[in-house]
Amino acid sequence: MEKNKIRNYHQSDAVVTWSSPPAKLFSSVSKESDCDELKRILRRYGFGSRIVTLANANLLERPMPAEMYEGGSWKMCLILGIKAPSLSSSSDNDNKKPPLLDVLAMNDDGLLQDQKVIDIGQITTIWHDYNDVCSSSTPDALAISLQSHFNRAQECLQSNIFPIEKSMQNLYNGRIANRARPPSHGDRRAALTKKQIPKIASQVSNPARLEELLRNLLKTGVDRMSRMVDSALATDYLYSDYCRGGDGEQIIRRMVAAQVLTEDAVSGGRFKRRPCQFVSAQYLKSISDMEDVQELTLVNGGWIAVDPSIKAASEGRKFAAATSENANKSDSVKNGSLILTAADERIAHRLECLAMGDVWKSDSGQKEEDEKMLELDIREALASMDLPPTPQGATSALIKIGRWSKNTNTGSKSKEMKKLIEPWSPDLLDAARSLALYENNRRESLAKKCFSSKKNRSTKTKTSLTDGLEERTDLSPLPCVCIDAKRATFRDDSIGIRLRSSTGRKVNKAASKWEILIHIADVSDIYFDEGKYSGNMFVPSKKGVNVHLIRKAAERRGQSRYDLPLGPLHLLPPVALAALSLETNKDKTPNRCVTLWAYIDERDGKLLEAGLERTIISSPTAFSFAGATSLLETNTEEVPKAMSNAKAILSVAERNILLWNQRHQQRNQAAQRREKRLSNKELVSKELNAASRTKVRDDGVGNSFQRSRGHRVVDSSLDLYAFAIGTLIKRAKQPIPRAAGSGADRGGRLATAPLRRYIDGLAQRQALSVLCSYGKPLTLDECREATKLASRASDNIANVRSSRQLPMAGNPHSRNHSHQVSALYNLARHLASTGGIKNQHKVKAVSTGHNNEVVIVGVGATAKCKGVKGTLASGEKLLVQVDKINPEMGVLDVLVAR
Repeated sequence: MEKNKIRNYHQSDAVVTWSSPPAKLFSSVSKESDCDELKRILRRYGFGSRIVTLANANLLERPMPAEMYEGGSWKMCLILGIKAPSLSSSSDNDNKKPPLLDVLAMNDDGLLQDQKVIDIGQITTIWHDYNDVCSSSTPDALAISLQSHFNRAQECLQSNIFPIEKSMQNLYNGRIANRARPPSHGDRRAALTKKQIPKIASQVSNPARLEELLRNLLKTGVDRMSRMVDSALATDYLYSDYCRGGDGEQIIRRMVAAQVLTEDAVSGGRFKRRPCQFVSAQYLKSISDMEDVQELTLVNGGWIAVDPSIKAASEGRKFAAATSENANKSDSVKNGSLILTAADERIAHRLECLAMGDVWKSDSGQKEEDEKMLELDIREALASMDLPPTPQGATSALIKIGRWSKNTNTGSKSKEMKKLIEPWSPDLLDAARSLALYENNRRESLAKKCFSSKKNRSTKTKTSLTDGLEERTDLSPLPCVCIDAKRATFRDDSIGIRLRSSTGRKVNKAASKWEILIHIADVSDIYFDEGKYSGNMFVPSKKGVNVHLIRKAAERRGQSRYDLPLGPLHLLPPVALAALSLETNKDKTPNRCVTLWAYIDERDGKLLEAGLERTIISSPTAFSFAGATSLLETNTEEVPKAMSNAKAILSVAERNILLWNQRHQQRNQAAQRREKRLSNKELVSKELNAASRTKVRDDGVGNSFQRSRGHRVVDSSLDLYAFAIGTLIKRAKQPIPRAAGSGADRGGRLATAPLRRYIDGLAQRQALSVLCSYGKPLTLDECREATKLASRASDNIANVRSSRQLPMAGNPHSRNHSHQVSALYNLARHLASTGGIKNQHKVKAVSTGHNNEVVIVGVGATAKCKGVKGTLASGEKLLVQVDKINPEMGVLDVLVAR
């Protein structure tokens, strides 16, 4: 750049100014002192970091990139120059209209070709720091570079490699937490108040314009515009890794963030656009008396975090309005398809939780106070529908929008009363019953073909594809076992073993003679669309089953919930799950499965070979975790004859699978991290239940997490299943549908729970298509869309309480309050026996990993630990000193012991 065109940085205020000496034929007619005074005022009250000054002469040589808003979406543009306002505007500089901007905007094809003149208000954010990361020297090169980066940004968005919803919620929570933040310690800048604005504005020649500007800026936050965000800030939340330079990665990430913020304003409702705001301009008058703009000063725009109460109330009213508008559409009500937006889905999910008894109690126990504990958007939605904010009101709302339905089978004389309310739409229940009928007939047909004749049936004969068994490998002669929680209703996994020699594959006698078989219930048929695929596909829709409706229901709910007071919310209606799950402890009952066979070297745990098969298996022998553990710990001579096969299967499987797991942990960092997380979780759960007199559950719900031998066999077998399938699909160079945050880098599961997770059903289908040539594989775009849908459903569960935090275990609002009270009485008695709190008695504690919460060892009481520098890691052991204890109220305060 020439010497007379120098870019000056005012580092103290991060103000960007491009200055250039005026040409000789121009003379300045604006008041530079007023412009400087405006900047000084803005800097004094904390807005200096957003000031951007553009010089027309510099824009002619090097245009400035910016985010432009048009037609409800964002576009990349280049600011080419600054134009004077229309001739009709006032000749008085103080009342002159703001200048216009000459821009080159990006069209729908991603090309910078549309040149137009726009208002300043159409610019969302100016990328004034663009030259720090871009070396393009000419306007043409700059345009080409931006176009290339934009295309790569679109590819990143399609791949959905980051959890967008979680990132935006974290960004929103951070901005809202800062909205009333006082100025930083030692910061001498005065805080701006509404009362001060008129007095401040009177210091300049155009007080009305400054007063309007300051009032608008005050809405963005008192301290350094604390509620304001832009694409640069959003990248820090979307990406956690270091951004390498030199290849435009920073620019690509910022373009991704700009798109995400724009979409969130529509779907998430967390942010509202705040365009650039005009501050001042310096004009020049030429010899011909034509005015030109020499310099333009703006406050850079972005997006401001919407107030939580406004956001929640608005979403609740919109939900009620949308459902009322469509209430007369009987088809939509019958199939439960009234929900429109992501916010609507979250409200509908929260209504389901409320209807299942997920309520929060206040300290007073009064009805009015209890209702205030409910999220504002839920209260507004129910109030707009003229329904009370109670579980009964939530149930009525769900029936009204078609998500739930009333049971019409009320004429039964059974002693056991049938449920009057079903948490499913009427059409979905009909589809589920049709599926159950189809699957039961299918199972009976397979049973006749598997067990009607005993010819050539032997575990020593080679297994092969059997005619009439849907081209599945017949493993029905081989026994297998199923280990699950006592409360489990629908079982979807089983373990077996097979002699390697029976398969015809090569046997390494020094390694092992066994293959480990891990069976997962086959539900893939409901994830295939009839008509799209050729071949012998066994699609239930051929028998009149509405598979599409069932699949959409699984997609919408995302995953089963087992932590609700009045019972679980399943992925699909129970009648469908019962038909798709494994039938256990029933002689001559076949089950359709997707089976992984694994050949493991028993010397070192190395996985020598693995493969996937569509199979028919026998009815597994069912065990609880405790039952399986007991059988494993029983001497072989003492095992009943009826349990001898199960004992042999468990012993061989445990030996092989745990050997593989140990080797896997030694070589895989994700497995090591996962093992550490589980160990810490087990430790915390053990301490929380240390003084509990109630029997602890074995399914991991609440604080019941355990890892007995039975738990470890199941956990390691599912890890092996996910690892092997993921490896095999990768070798085939095919995409894998995964939920965000469950990738191989975190040791995430894959296709192991299709009855509980929607994404696992799709992953199972993909595995069969790729590895068993059953149907057409999902494309990369289809896998990305599946990941996006699964993440959205998961976020509905994670963010059910808007921006409010869940109560801690020691809080009276918590459902664990009674346990906390009992634990605190035990702790109080212990302290009294040692001299009480005054003696500053120290006790051992373990961090739960949540907001510096600790659990007292041997007691099970929880408290938030004060005096911690940074954050306590999950499972971290420390000594704490009890500062305050009130067992009756469930209150415990502790400090880090010195």
